[in-house]
Amino acid sequence: QAGSPNASLARSLPIPSLARMKTSFRSALLLPLAALVRGEDGPLPPREERLACPHYQASGCILDQLEKACEGEGSEMMNPSAEENVWMCCCPSPYIPCSKSEANGQCLDALNAATAKTKVLGVADLIAVRGEVLATSPKCSNFVHLDKKEAKCGEWPKAMPELMCEMLTWQWEELGDGRKDEFAQYNCPMIQENKAKNGNKRKNQALKWDPRTEL
Repeated sequence: QAGSPNASLARSLPIPSLARMKTSFRSALLLPLAALVRGEDGPLPPREERLACPHYQASGCILDQLEKACEGEGSEMMNPSAEENVWMCCCPSPYIPCSKSEANGQCLDALNAATAKTKVLGVADLIAVRGEVLATSPKCSNFVHLDKKEAKCGEWPKAMPELMCEMLTWQWEELGDGRKDEFAQYNCPMIQENKAKNGNKRKNQALKWDPRTEL
């Protein structure tokens, strides 16, 4: 009825314009599309942006070392003469031996600064080193968890699944290692065409010089 409270309320409510309705509808369509595009790389920056970061290799390798540290290999990974040691993360292609002149200087500096405080780097130390190295280049500013300084074995994969995805992706793209179930567990895309072709060539090697004393 015209004089009823409901009628008065209806007259007072704003009627959205046709243009506003079109904009809202268009936005609703674009949001899922954006999510699909972003989903190709999961929680990580697009592959081309990751590769543009000069410390991409070091970051992925340090996360690989973090996994080793949690498996009880902390002491071994600190030895430059040990196979696949942490210092080799500073080589252009981690785990393939490089010379002093070829090694990533920012990576070596960060590792040496960390080992000056403790002989064996723990999980939190490695997380901090990764952040320090990535922070030296603006091209790495979109990497995940740059500000993290703490992590605990058995907890960090669930607490930081994006970081776990970066590690899994690096292992897959550089070493050819990975399992579908593990990628799925962390909502991380396992892109078959990006699998390393010669990953085995980067395994079971060591440095011929000591970054702790020969810099």
